[in-house]
Amino acid sequence: MRILRTGSFALAVLGMIAAPLTAGAQATPAAGAQAPPTMDDAIAAITAAAPAAMAYQGTPGLALAITDRTHTVRVLTFGYANVDAKAPVTPATRFAIGSITKSMTALSLLEENDAGKVDLNAPVTRYLPWFSIDSGRKPILVHQLLSHTAGLPDDYSNAPGWRYDLVALAKAKTLFEPGTKWSYSNDGFATVGAIEAAVDGRTWPEVVQARVLDRLGMIGATPVMTPETLSSAARGYDIRDFDRPVAEHPVLTASPLDDFVAPSGSVLATPEDMARYMRFYLNDGKGPDGKALLTPATFAAMTHADHFNNGAPAGAAHPEIAEAPTFYRHYGYGLSTFDENGDHLVGHTGGVSGYTSCMQIDLTRGFGVIAMANHVEAPLHPCAIMLYAMAVLRAQSQGRPLPAPWQAPDVAHVDKAALYTGTYTSSSGKRLTVKATGDHLALIDGTQSIALYPRGGTTFWADDPRFAMYLINFWHDKRKGITGMNYGPQWFVNARFGGPIAVGRYPAAWNALAGRYENVIGLESAVVRVVIVRDHLTLDGTDPLKPRPDGTFSLGNSIIRFGAKAGIYPQRMTFDDDGDFYRSDLP
Repeated sequence: MRILRTGSFALAVLGMIAAPLTAGAQATPAAGAQAPPTMDDAIAAITAAAPAAMAYQGTPGLALAITDRTHTVRVLTFGYANVDAKAPVTPATRFAIGSITKSMTALSLLEENDAGKVDLNAPVTRYLPWFSIDSGRKPILVHQLLSHTAGLPDDYSNAPGWRYDLVALAKAKTLFEPGTKWSYSNDGFATVGAIEAAVDGRTWPEVVQARVLDRLGMIGATPVMTPETLSSAARGYDIRDFDRPVAEHPVLTASPLDDFVAPSGSVLATPEDMARYMRFYLNDGKGPDGKALLTPATFAAMTHADHFNNGAPAGAAHPEIAEAPTFYRHYGYGLSTFDENGDHLVGHTGGVSGYTSCMQIDLTRGFGVIAMANHVEAPLHPCAIMLYAMAVLRAQSQGRPLPAPWQAPDVAHVDKAALYTGTYTSSSGKRLTVKATGDHLALIDGTQSIALYPRGGTTFWADDPRFAMYLINFWHDKRKGITGMNYGPQWFVNARFGGPIAVGRYPAAWNALAGRYENVIGLESAVVRVVIVRDHLTLDGTDPLKPRPDGTFSLGNSIIRFGAKAGIYPQRMTFDDDGDFYRSDLP
């Protein structure tokens, strides 16, 4: 092992220099021609890029594992497993892999399928007679759980016990007719875990431990997060100011050492463990002993897209991750799956309190990369460095020049920035100006220029403490363009707005609904604010709540209820009967 230092990050590089990923010797270049890049060159490029990506994202610690079909090519470690103790990340450091766990849960169930204990085309109720959800008389099939095509909500109840989440679904409806669309669902994989436990006779952690971790030699991995198992893991870091929109460079704080057991995302593993896991896929479903865990047909089904009822490949209709927009375009069984430049790839991302990960495996060329970091998933994500590493390895395997050094994206870039410019005036006469400089926007408040960063749609984060509580939300009219904006309950209009502004035309009872509500979702605290903007009840000033005749409100597919009144003020806001947020007297 040799220790390198790059900037403020310590890099521990494990292992000997490996042979190129391509088979056979590379041809000797002609006189004057540039020699093909070696594996040394590829590793050097990835090693140089990682600290730059970490600095851009504010990542405390990072581990990269690179493998080919036969062995771990390299484990690269960067930064700190514990910032306060200045303890470096090492090859033995565990990270939570989050939703990459789903592929392990899927693998366990597929083994049961090959053993004849589970039929993927059978209804879930064959194995879980107590399972219930309103699916419009269409049964939910087992394989639909594995590919997120069952229509189950993502996290319906958010209860600490994952089995309770399934019991709570008896009060829910599917988001769509099973088998007709794609929607990511942690509850779907909780159901898979329950099926495994029912047919195997062991608990879900015992099943995954025996069927996946032990059989693949993942000796440093564990299926559950507890204070004990986390003691040998990198300390996770969450965003400190969870009660407001995430800053461009958020302050991080250590996440709590809580228990977490979930078939959708509670596995802890070292980089070497994950290299072994990726080799399972690179070797067509075989373990280190050469024995197949799955039949060839089942392995092929796992690593290729499932299909909707109409025969179309299952997957996300819209990008799920900004830096990897095609990552979930197609989805197999617990895995993202897609073809790129003639290669067939699978992978997954993961995020759980204080940790995030990103894995991709090129089944055609025979290599894979996983990046694991000890920081919260959004807006930070190690996919950028993983994708760069994959591009470098692909170029090296083809004998092509390596990609240019990694560069941080321009996070302040705004498409058609000029559309937002102008002066905006509130009902009290306060004026704010939005100015464009090229493709960047600034909010001018008096003499102060405040940078605006896009946060999706027509919402922006303003880099100023005075605008820390809410996003800036611009209003778009199809005929007139941008006509106004609001910061929480404060609203402003420009010259294009025209006509009267309705004020006070909402039910007076809505005033008692406004306020801050909070709860713990999974392992993380969450805060929403109900505010009134121009006669509309909204969440956080951006998402309108549509009144329903029964006094409830709708927000997309969710039904929101207010109850548990103390006087006229409700103390609880409930999403879909089971996601409770409680009123706080904080702003």
